[in-house]
Amino acid sequence: MDPDKKSFRQRLRKLRPDVYERQEANALKRDIALKLRSLRDAADMTMEEVAAKSKMSLALIKRMEALAGPLASLTSIDQYVTACGGHWELVIRHGHKPEPTED
Repeated sequence: MDPDKKSFRQRLRKLRPDVYERQEANALKRDIALKLRSLRDAADMTMEEVAAKSKMSLALIKRMEALAGPLASLTSIDQYVTACGGHWELVIRHGHKPEPTED
């Protein structure tokens, strides 16, 4: 990358620190929500079908796929993933958090 060119994230951080902080705070939630939605799409299922198969409410499924808001419990994530015929794993590492990649 050209050292004089700043990424969108760098410009956002400088110009709108409030928005940048909100995005950073929701990064994990957003990543999980996008992965759940991708899994549901790959399974060719509707939200209603996931709700029925997982025995969770449609409102909860919608909250789990929302890009912001509270994180779902590990139990709810497991029920969702199982309903879609997927699998998941939790990885915990010691050390510094890696920098996010540009999309």
